Amino acid sequence: MINRVTQQLNLQDGDRFVILYGNQTSDSFCSADLILQDIEQVLHQYLQQQGFSRIIYYSGVDKLYFLDRTSLELSRNPNLASERRSSETMNLESKSIPLGKRRRMLRRSSPASRSPAPSRTPPSRLQDIQCISYLNYFMEDSQQKTAIIFSDVEDLQQFQNRRELLGRMVKWGRLPASHKNLCVFISHHHNQSQFQEFCRHIGFTLLANWMESRGDRTFNLIQMAPPAEDELSHLWNYFRLVQKKPVNWQDYPTFISTLAAEKQPLKTWYDRFNLAPELSLKVAKQQQWLSGDISLKPAQARLEELVGLQGVKQAIRRKLQRLKVAQERRQKGLNQEPQRLHLVFKGNPGTGKTTVARLVGEIYRDLGLLRRGQVVEVGGRDLVAGYVGQTSIRTNERVDEALDGVLFIDEAYQLNRGGETDFGQQAIETLLKRMEDERERLAVIVAGYPQEMDEFLAANPGLESRFATEVIFEDYRPEELKAILQQRLARVQGLLSPGLEAGLKNLFQRVYEERGPQFGNGRFVENLFNQMDELRSQRVDEQQLDPIQEPFQLVDLPPQYGQLAEQGQRQDDQLQTYLGELEGLTGLESVKGVVRELVDTQIANQRLQEAGLLNLAEVESRHLLFLGNPGTGKTTVARLLGKIYRVLGLLRKGHFREVTRQDLVGQYVGHTAEKTKQVLDEALDGVLFIDEAYSLSRGGNSQDFGQEAIDTLVPLLENYRDRLVVIFAGYSQEMTEFLNANPGLESRLSQQIYFPDYQGDELYQIWRGFCQRDGRHYSPEVAQQVREQLQRLYHSRGQNFGNGREVRKLYEAMVKGLKQRIVRDNLNGEAMMQFTIADIPQI
Repeated sequence: MINRVTQQLNLQDGDRFVILYGNQTSDSFCSADLILQDIEQVLHQYLQQQGFSRIIYYSGVDKLYFLDRTSLELSRNPNLASERRSSETMNLESKSIPLGKRRRMLRRSSPASRSPAPSRTPPSRLQDIQCISYLNYFMEDSQQKTAIIFSDVEDLQQFQNRRELLGRMVKWGRLPASHKNLCVFISHHHNQSQFQEFCRHIGFTLLANWMESRGDRTFNLIQMAPPAEDELSHLWNYFRLVQKKPVNWQDYPTFISTLAAEKQPLKTWYDRFNLAPELSLKVAKQQQWLSGDISLKPAQARLEELVGLQGVKQAIRRKLQRLKVAQERRQKGLNQEPQRLHLVFKGNPGTGKTTVARLVGEIYRDLGLLRRGQVVEVGGRDLVAGYVGQTSIRTNERVDEALDGVLFIDEAYQLNRGGETDFGQQAIETLLKRMEDERERLAVIVAGYPQEMDEFLAANPGLESRFATEVIFEDYRPEELKAILQQRLARVQGLLSPGLEAGLKNLFQRVYEERGPQFGNGRFVENLFNQMDELRSQRVDEQQLDPIQEPFQLVDLPPQYGQLAEQGQRQDDQLQTYLGELEGLTGLESVKGVVRELVDTQIANQRLQEAGLLNLAEVESRHLLFLGNPGTGKTTVARLLGKIYRVLGLLRKGHFREVTRQDLVGQYVGHTAEKTKQVLDEALDGVLFIDEAYSLSRGGNSQDFGQEAIDTLVPLLENYRDRLVVIFAGYSQEMTEFLNANPGLESRLSQQIYFPDYQGDELYQIWRGFCQRDGRHYSPEVAQQVREQLQRLYHSRGQNFGNGREVRKLYEAMVKGLKQRIVRDNLNGEAMMQFTIADIPQI
């Protein structure tokens, strides 16, 4: 039997009608015994096996005809009124048609005449009005199990007395269940929606409503699929054995699976096989049969060769390991539950989601989890129709197309963004049911932006349970963007000049650091290459240069990127600049040492990752605890850390967001969680600095919501560990109490950094730094008195000593005194920037 015709037929379900539709109904079919047939022959053989003794066909051209003599003989009825009114008799005529089939048609001829003179007039065909009587008799006759096949439903549009025929069909639909007679419709309409519209147009409302009322029942309403691997194997054997065509046994499995994924009709492959010198992948490539690049290398190996995507590769490996174990258990009868193959892909555009989805389809096929592994790509809104009933039909059609492969739904969150009057929810419900019903034949991959996908999955409890495996696609790092461009250049044997190579390194670093949520990743690189290639082609043509050997030059960069490439600082230079700023801070020697260790650790992680040796379990959390009194440089160091992490590529923006309790805690239940999440969203890809964090755990009564802010923060620290650095800051003793407010808080902090109070000389150095920054001068006497005053301040400090803030207060008081003297003493010139003893306030 031909699976793509009969697989979804269920003649024991009580349906009076069966529909096969789609472009592939006109295709040829190849059986296991290497016989080429059309859909009428396939149905004829199947129906005979199902016990149908009388099989009648109708078409607008041939009217009533048969493929076997038994059906014809059982169709003669001398009691039909039309036969009683006429002296004509029914004759059987055979007619040769392609593929060796002979149709036997009912035709009318006059009885034998007494005159021996031959007639030149051919026998007349049955008329439609006469066909109605026959068809009605066949369907109502319960003595013979009968199937009537309308081989081209579109012919009904021209049927004479169509209204009477359609009325008879309504009665056929009401026949009792004991009647097993069947009516089969073959339509060339591309999809169910078009076919339904056609039925309504010609007044065949019964069939249109029957299709709409079926809901998620897909049997007996079949969209014909292209040939799968089994049928293409039959065709391959037909040409090998019957036509004696040379074949390549080595690439036979890949050859067949690759052709199946092309989703072309069997007729197309018949013509191509017939003209090909050999059946092989080499010939398929040479003659451009294939829509994509085909490799003999296994799909999983090709996945591992993709640039970057280390987290994706690891997630896919884990998924495949689980599936292999489950497959082994099932083969041994330990677990009969089919595995869910569905996945969620979260990531920005151009991060390789579609490419990986295609490879996953191939991997599933190679493991025997899917028969074909083809990928059907749709957008979320492609599943939604504009009126009631059509969304379910459209969704089912896409699922049917993807059966035995992968349905890839990009921007899947568009399904639940249409509002109350939208039918997106109907698409989700239809999809969920088919995902469960077709677990062994379908993998669904939903993809989109991370946050939007989280909201999409949370909107329906059934989605989260069916999409248990999430794969995160990170943005490509600068070196990975460059590697993608080099791969693109290699395809055209392109070379880079040294100047352009250095410029591209700067360019990719800058665009990576400044990227937004719409950054195109791989698409950005592809667009950049196309623009560069166009500019280079123009230059090569104008200057008569070698079109192959001439390297890409810096001048070939588009103008909007040229300046970034030239002005961009090297990563190492930027890192050294920020580390220099850290070293230039007064005091804080222990803090500087810890920060240097943090930076070295992150650089080591990057190098291990590049070498493929990074153990993700060893990657430390980046969140920190800063302990110390006010004014000890905590905020300054936190800002520098954000810049350093941005240069290292650990944070996309490295911006600094400072908040206190007031920014996180709300006024009513639920408000605090909302405010806290909003603050984290604003800080994503940078540093969130929570000053006096201990105040969150000091509400003191049940109406305070500080604890809610802590409980909201803790899981988000883990969820956003790769996109956010959170630094909690405050007094040492109070911060110890804060850590006890939530058991999971301390484990999510990689390190505690203690900021000691500044000593007297360090306070004096801070004061000198203020003067130098603002261009103010002072005499040795002023310097000595300021130093002594700050020493006394340090030695008499209390628990809440302000450190650098005390120095700032002193400096600002001296500036105020100087400005008063400028007015009082009418100072001018350098005297306006010169401190004196009189400007020093007495503490």
